[in-house]
Amino acid sequence: MPGDRFPHEFVPKTKPGASTDRRLFGYNVEEFPALQAPFRRSTWFVNQPREAFMHPDQTLIINSMEQNEFLVGRTPEDEFERLQELDGIVDVYFPGDRWVMDSDDMDRRELLSEIERSVEGQKALYRLVEDAGLDVELYPIIVGWKPWHYEHCRELFEVFGTKSCAFDGTEYNSKFNLWNDLEALVETLGPDRIYLNGRVSHEHLLHAPDEVVAFSGKTSILDECRQPNGEHDPERLTETINWRIEALHSSQTALDEFMVIN
Repeated sequence: MPGDRFPHEFVPKTKPGASTDRRLFGYNVEEFPALQAPFRRSTWFVNQPREAFMHPDQTLIINSMEQNEFLVGRTPEDEFERLQELDGIVDVYFPGDRWVMDSDDMDRRELLSEIERSVEGQKALYRLVEDAGLDVELYPIIVGWKPWHYEHCRELFEVFGTKSCAFDGTEYNSKFNLWNDLEALVETLGPDRIYLNGRVSHEHLLHAPDEVVAFSGKTSILDECRQPNGEHDPERLTETINWRIEALHSSQTALDEFMVIN
């Protein structure tokens, strides 16, 4: 597999082929060096040239972190088959998501089973991709939110040969819970870099651990720069993204003042 193309700072979530996403994010390498698309929409790149949506120098990230309805029945073999179709097209892939956040309907055994399915699926896919020599970088997804959940994901770093990972923040409404869970992840597994999926709030990013080096999203950012005529103000788009990037890079020394005890 190729070298290091792990994302940094803001990564827009995009719908391949969508004119608004292409106009705002595609072919803007300086502001948006990487674009993200969900696994379910990655078929667009099988049937259309990548350059019809994005600049050749932009990094294409495909992400398996999706709603439960799209995860049900998805196997490592399904993911591998798609990556074979996208060989040389997709640059980075985050594999093997499982629905673990809806824990109110799961007991401890069921939750552990979902975590183990994710871990074993990610390991299986990594080996398939490595054996096939596909031109794509894989980084693990750390699932769960408690130290014992994270411990079950520890071996992913060894198998993938990296200390960089992704974490899904989509279901977090509380910034305090997010900060607590990210801190627990850092303290438990000691990752070098974390890609935070689905959180772009300034408040969510302001006191995130230093290990969070990238974040993805789109909806609230576009809402903030939408004009009365429905179009988006490019200058306002840049401003609101930079405001969030500044939050990401802000000092973390006061984090403990804002943390809550679970």
